[in-house]
Amino acid sequence: MKRVVDILTLALVLCILSATAAAAQAESAEGVLYRGPYLQMATPDSIVVVWRTEGPIKAEVRFGRSLESLETKVPESDILTRVSADIDAPGSVPRLYLETEETAKERAEEGKDHSSTTRSNTYQYEAQISGLLPATRYFYAIYDGERRIAGGEDCFLKTSPSHGSRTPTRIWIVGDSGTGGANQKAVHEAMRSLVERESRLLDMYIHVGDMAYGDGTDKEFQERFFEMYDPTLRSVAVWPAMGNHEGRTSRGRTGVGPYYDAYVTPTNAEAGGVPSGTEAYYSFDVANIHFVCLDSHDLDRKPNGAMARWLRADLEQTNSDWLIGFFHHPPYTKGSHDSDREGQLREMRTHIMPILEAGGVDVVLTGHSHIYERSMLMDGAYATPTIAEGVILDDGDGNPRGDGAYRKSAGLQPHQGTIQIVAGHGGAGVSRKGTMPVMREIIVDHGSVLLDVDGDTLTGRMLDKANEIRDLFSVVKRGRVVNTPVADPWQPTPPQEAKQAD
Repeated sequence: MKRVVDILTLALVLCILSATAAAAQAESAEGVLYRGPYLQMATPDSIVVVWRTEGPIKAEVRFGRSLESLETKVPESDILTRVSADIDAPGSVPRLYLETEETAKERAEEGKDHSSTTRSNTYQYEAQISGLLPATRYFYAIYDGERRIAGGEDCFLKTSPSHGSRTPTRIWIVGDSGTGGANQKAVHEAMRSLVERESRLLDMYIHVGDMAYGDGTDKEFQERFFEMYDPTLRSVAVWPAMGNHEGRTSRGRTGVGPYYDAYVTPTNAEAGGVPSGTEAYYSFDVANIHFVCLDSHDLDRKPNGAMARWLRADLEQTNSDWLIGFFHHPPYTKGSHDSDREGQLREMRTHIMPILEAGGVDVVLTGHSHIYERSMLMDGAYATPTIAEGVILDDGDGNPRGDGAYRKSAGLQPHQGTIQIVAGHGGAGVSRKGTMPVMREIIVDHGSVLLDVDGDTLTGRMLDKANEIRDLFSVVKRGRVVNTPVADPWQPTPPQEAKQAD
């Protein structure tokens, strides 16, 4: 009899254990965090925290000035939920990208190994944290009801300084990185090592496009951007520009695609500037810097186009000390692409650069060409082919330890000189077709760029994947400076032959 009872007891225990395991498995299938959290659209008093789960959760964000006291909750009304197309939800719930039948057919014919449709059973949450203090650090955590799914010392945010303040600002710039390979990883790790060594964290991150090779699909974004940069994205807001590879599945005209699902950018001047009404191009302010992001890929680049008209209006209203523009296709390059031969690059040079330079632009950041190139102080180089004669205002190296910093008048003055930076060396194979005559530094190696703006001084450095500083330059804007073209400017030495590195 005792043996029968023991067998029944064992069977009951096994049944309970099986049911518990099944319940745990069912619970784990819902609300599993698989992307983020990451930060978007930082302003002096707000920021957006974004994350994705497989299956729904009871979304909650808690934040506070210290890690031990996350006492404030984001109101439920300030958390936007978006879902993948396979989920049965009310029509008012925004949908994530669904590949069209036509696109699916084209991709199948091209032998693509996966769909560009958003991963099934995906819930994306976009929480706006408001009422914050400028230039202030807060910690945050993500909850599913009472269950914390993300948080800790690496989950913190820092709001932007008040517009017009001269708060020092550090910017990390990366382009053409999204391979998911060893070079991309090394470039990221080099940056993190440098900021740790200098005890000076990033304030913001700009990506100038091609962050998800080869077609900017949801899967490629996940593996080659969000997973690769996760430690940085949890505490630094990223500001993106769409590249041609993202443009294979995303469209600037409609604002639809995995690129537009991934990012939250201002359309109504939420972070400063003039409303653009589109996430394809936008502007924002950080301290005493005005930033302008453009779509150089699939929108009209003509002077009378909507983007150019908006750009003029935006630049006319800004009163910042510094102006930085960024987009994907470089107006000047002889790296893996040639700006004298390719239409998008020529049009950005001939149509858009005159508008930017009339607005007093200081630095233009681009990618696309897989190389690092950095120009001398220049203005008015709109002709094809590009020549240095008549357009170089200072042909020195710009290095404060060498020829000295480039000099400009205080404020935003038209046609006082621009530094062009091609930062398309973030991970994809680097190469060089020739020599662009306006460039002072040409480096065929992987790396990224750090810009530090402190009052009237901007300092730029190219950090390679081996954690070495390969280029250093400064721009100082002080008093009144008269810049005129150099009669016989310095010229870079052409290579014996095009060079390529893995």
